[in-house]
Amino acid sequence: MDGHQIFTRLEFIDYIGNTIPILLVEFLAAIVGIYYLKKETRLKSSVHLVTFLWLTLFVEVIGSYAPIAYFSDYKYFSFVEGTPFSKNYWLYNCFLIVSFSFFVYYFRSFIKSKKTRLLLKVLIFFFIFSSIINLLFSEVFFVGYSQYVTLTGTLLLFFSVVLFYFELLRSDFLLQLKQFLPIYISVGVLLYNLCVTPIDIFSNYFSAGNDYFVKLKNDVYLYANIFMYVTFIVGFIVCSRRKKSY
Repeated sequence: MDGHQIFTRLEFIDYIGNTIPILLVEFLAAIVGIYYLKKETRLKSSVHLVTFLWLTLFVEVIGSYAPIAYFSDYKYFSFVEGTPFSKNYWLYNCFLIVSFSFFVYYFRSFIKSKKTRLLLKVLIFFFIFSSIINLLFSEVFFVGYSQYVTLTGTLLLFFSVVLFYFELLRSDFLLQLKQFLPIYISVGVLLYNLCVTPIDIFSNYFSAGNDYFVKLKNDVYLYANIFMYVTFIVGFIVCSRRKKSY
C-alpha cells in the first residue's frame, strides 16, 4: 500500500525509484497468491486475501494519476488541475477504511469464539460508519490523511491480531505455525502499520517542501511495503507446499 502523496520537491526519477519496486512486489504477491490458491484448498479467507491484493494493486495504479499529472505539469490528466482531485488523498482515505476493515475481517475468520467474532463484527461496522462520518464532516478528505481513520484502524487491527494470537495459543497450530498462512500475513501487516502509521499521522504537520521529511516518508513506505509483500510471498510459497489445508 503505497499511497504517498508528498512529492512536491522530489524529482521524477525519485518518484519512479520509490514507486516501481512497490508496484513490483505487490504484483508478485498477487501472482504468487494465485499460485497458492491453485495448490491449496480454496478457503474463502485465502480467496478474499488474494482478491484484496489485486484490488490494492489496482488502487495503486489508479492513484498514480496524481504524481503523473504533477510531474508532467498537468499535460496528462489535465482535468484534475486546480480541483480537489489534483492530489490522491481522497482515494487513499477511502481505501484505508477498506484495507483496515478487510484485515480485521480476515483475522476474525480464524477465531472460533462466537462472542469474539461478534465483537469484531460490531467494531468493524462502527469503524466504517465513524470513519465515513469523519471524512464527511472534516476538511481532511482532499488535503491529507485522516488521523482518525489511520489511528483507529491501526488500533482495531492490532486488537484483532492479538485476539487471533490468543486463539492460536488455545489451538493445535503452535507446532505448525511455519505452514500457517495467517501468521505470515499478521507479521507483515503489523510491522507495516507500525512503521507507516506514525509517518501518516505526522505528515499532516510537515510541509511538502520539507525535503528531509519527504525523503524519510518515501523511504519508510518503500522498505515497509517491500518487507510486507515479501513476507506475504514467502508465506504463500511455504504454505503452498504443505500436504493438507488447515
